[in-house]
Amino acid sequence: MELYGFELEAALHLSEKIKITASYVYQEHDVSQTGYEQDWTYYLPASLPKHKVKVLAGYEIINDGWIELSSRFVGSRGSQQNDELDDYFVCDLGFSKKFIVNGLDYNLKLYVNNITGTDYEEVAGYPMPEYVWGMSLGVSF
Repeated sequence: MELYGFELEAALHLSEKIKITASYVYQEHDVSQTGYEQDWTYYLPASLPKHKVKVLAGYEIINDGWIELSSRFVGSRGSQQNDELDDYFVCDLGFSKKFIVNGLDYNLKLYVNNITGTDYEEVAGYPMPEYVWGMSLGVSF
């Protein structure tokens, strides 16, 4: 089996308050028959999409406080059930804030994933949730 392709990524800081990151991935595969393979081995490389695009835009609304909008497109791909999974486009929205309390660095994140309510499956047979709301708090010692 051969897996090949390329990835392009760019990160731009348009100003002190605006940042954008974008990436594109192209991947392809070839499978040669050797006589030792099993039927189930062929779905593994076919489950990778040929095209993936990610874009993240951030705007600093307060000191070390960022509003971020991210989006990703994943192209159609095969599945282990010999079906094809549809391509999908998903947007996420979040806010992150860094701060220091008693000498410790904290990072608070609030987010909503899939703000468009897109119906999609990353893995065949497992629909992703319509919306995911969350919060995380990290600390660095």
